[in-house]
Amino acid sequence: MKHELRIMVIVFIALFMIHNSLFITPVFASDNDIGYSQITPASPLYFLKGVREVLELKFAGTTRVKMLRQLEFATRRLREARTLIRDQNEELVPATLERYAAQFSELTDRHAKNDEVGIRIEESLVVHLNALERLYNKATSPRSKMFIRSSLNRLIQRADVTNTSRAPICQLFAKEASSSALNQTEQVVLSDRAQKCFKSLVPGRV
Repeated sequence: MKHELRIMVIVFIALFMIHNSLFITPVFASDNDIGYSQITPASPLYFLKGVREVLELKFAGTTRVKMLRQLEFATRRLREARTLIRDQNEELVPATLERYAAQFSELTDRHAKNDEVGIRIEESLVVHLNALERLYNKATSPRSKMFIRSSLNRLIQRADVTNTSRAPICQLFAKEASSSALNQTEQVVLSDRAQKCFKSLVPGRV
């Protein structure tokens, strides 16, 4: 009986992985939109997504493949956060964005010239920063907004973020620093982040 149950679980996981491979298109850097997630942390089947990702990393044959997997995992977390906000299920957004930021931090921000993975990461950063900024405007929960700001702040500190992508976030922080919706401590923190952000803009760099 236990053996049969184990086989059923394995088959179910395999079918789940095949389904996702066929129907969930990876978000590559050339895309302008990250899309939505079919399965979010609100789903009872979400744990299978974690199983799938463990297997994907385990069978990543090279460092290059592993890095691309990590990039896709981070994109999935961002897609999940976007879906949760759309579905007005924002209590799960903070934890999802924490995982997103942690997974993206696994990716190096120092790249060799013409490095394929590096180019993919840099281009994805543009997409992710734009997506997070849009999410910030759509989120209604103060905690969701706080974690989106935190994710933005962690991303713009990377060496591979361009001025073009960083500048709008600097402006967002400066604007929110005077928002009456935030308490005094949050305003001070955002004001400090905005100042550091503007100072980090490299002259002559796009």
